[in-house]
Amino acid sequence: MSTALLQELHQEYRRLYIAGSELAAGDFRLKRLLPQFQQLGERSPVFKKLGEGINALLEPGSPDGPAPGIQLQENTLLLESVLYTQGTTTVDGTPGPLPVRKFTLQTNQTYRKLAPVIEALTTTGSGRYEIVLDAFKEGVFQDLRLLPLAVSALNDPYSELAEYAKNHILPAYGPEIAGYLLESFNPAGGRSEVRKLEVIAQAGASSHLDVIVQAAENGSDEIRAAAMKCLGGYEEYTDALLEWSADKKKVIREAAYTALAAGGSVRGAERLIEAFIQKKDREMLASILANGAPSEVYAKVTALFQEELQAAPPNNAGKKITEKAWEELVPFLITLSHVKTPELDAIYSYVLKEYDRYISLGWVPLFDHAARYKQESADNAALEELAELAQRSMRHLPNYFHAAKRRVSPQEMFDRFAGLTETKLIGQAAKQAAQRSQLLVHTIEEQAVDLYWDYEVRWDASGVRQYNKKMMTAEEVAAEWDPRWLEWSIKQDAMNLACVFARPGHQGVQDYLRGKLEGTLKRYTYDRLANIFKGLERAELPELERLELLMSVLEENNVRNLYTFDHYLFEMMERFPASYVDRVKEIAPRFKYESKRQLEYILDQLVSKQ
Repeated sequence: MSTALLQELHQEYRRLYIAGSELAAGDFRLKRLLPQFQQLGERSPVFKKLGEGINALLEPGSPDGPAPGIQLQENTLLLESVLYTQGTTTVDGTPGPLPVRKFTLQTNQTYRKLAPVIEALTTTGSGRYEIVLDAFKEGVFQDLRLLPLAVSALNDPYSELAEYAKNHILPAYGPEIAGYLLESFNPAGGRSEVRKLEVIAQAGASSHLDVIVQAAENGSDEIRAAAMKCLGGYEEYTDALLEWSADKKKVIREAAYTALAAGGSVRGAERLIEAFIQKKDREMLASILANGAPSEVYAKVTALFQEELQAAPPNNAGKKITEKAWEELVPFLITLSHVKTPELDAIYSYVLKEYDRYISLGWVPLFDHAARYKQESADNAALEELAELAQRSMRHLPNYFHAAKRRVSPQEMFDRFAGLTETKLIGQAAKQAAQRSQLLVHTIEEQAVDLYWDYEVRWDASGVRQYNKKMMTAEEVAAEWDPRWLEWSIKQDAMNLACVFARPGHQGVQDYLRGKLEGTLKRYTYDRLANIFKGLERAELPELERLELLMSVLEENNVRNLYTFDHYLFEMMERFPASYVDRVKEIAPRFKYESKRQLEYILDQLVSKQ
């Protein structure tokens, strides 16, 4: 007989156990079940008895009758007896050994720690990523109760969270995670199953190659591609990868090429060279080979690159021909972007010698690649080639500068670069010299100004961290830069560099920076103000004067819309004397956002000093 009706009645009785047997009187759910039991009771005494029990619960009896709780107990006992006799206790299938997992995870974390992580992994919304990140760093995921949620995170709708689970959380469980993931792995799945497969391969590919190969043969396209990439380096699967590299589907060919490039086999290298020569997949191959390939592949591509360059049009008379030639050169540049060989060095030297020819074709990016290559080489020959290139094109002055910085002394650096801007010129030559100087300023600023660091805020009880700017230290400047850069920076009106190169006892830089504050402040963005005070400190302007200058700047109306104060300026304000209380109280209402909170914090500190 079917037990569905009996199971439904049992569920209602369980509900009444929780809610209270007194609520059974008139219960609409029991009323709905009663007619069915009465109808079956006409043919079966057991159902008749069950129906009478339901009716007794629905209709309160006399005070002398059994209490609702006793009646519910009797009804449940009869019902469970019937269910026991009618139900089955055998298990389908053949008994086998229980799965044994070797996880050493424990359950020693308090629920207070687990609760926010569980909520983050079972809900959607902002802020979840940071919660999970912090929990992982604190070791919370080593609790066994979070293991299923860590696996389900592979399918999280926020892709960054899913990728973090794949790259960090799950691999941290060790090789045992691979077997655990295989229990639920679906080779016909989508992106979440791809991530699962990648974790399996990362945790222990060699122990599960049979599963990976089956996925490569029979899975969905996404799964097949991911599985093939896991087979790189296993010589026994080279034949299969070679076959897949000729597949009609681009995604499959790309995966096979990737595995062959990672494998390093001779036959794999031959196949990659063959595919590159055929041009059909050359653009795809370029991105793959740029990340690593056998040396013989790079050697062949380098030789082909030289042939393509020599076969380039002599001039730009046929623009379509020139454009087509350039499109065919781009994959070579991408493929060889991280390669360093004498042959490639010679090719880029040839390019630089043929500057007039290739620049006439409009192939400026070709010289960008050549300049970057020579900059990283930075031997004496490359340095001279870059010097000549910088004379031909100001665009490559930064490459020349960075290469020289690693090769020559600070004194020679100044003579090579700043010395050329000192000559008095007129007309177009003067304009080019000014442009050169400005480019040189930006190049130096990249190395010496606006380097980032982080700190913990003190005006916010939440204890968050923020990023701030810093500049090269005075000790680094003294060791790496010629002192003449200071006068040069002032002459070029390079305010940020003057702040970096400022040194004690130099009255000129003090006057220059004070002038920026007192006369032309509106010309500069407020985020550069901190650099001015850093420069004044390096020039050893007395602190009381610097604090007074800062207070005067804050009293200017043109800085009131600032969102937040630079951390260096905030630390200066913390050193304000107590006599500034009224002045700070006066300016605080002008500011908004974070800067207002900072000023309120400073005001509280000043009041406490009084």
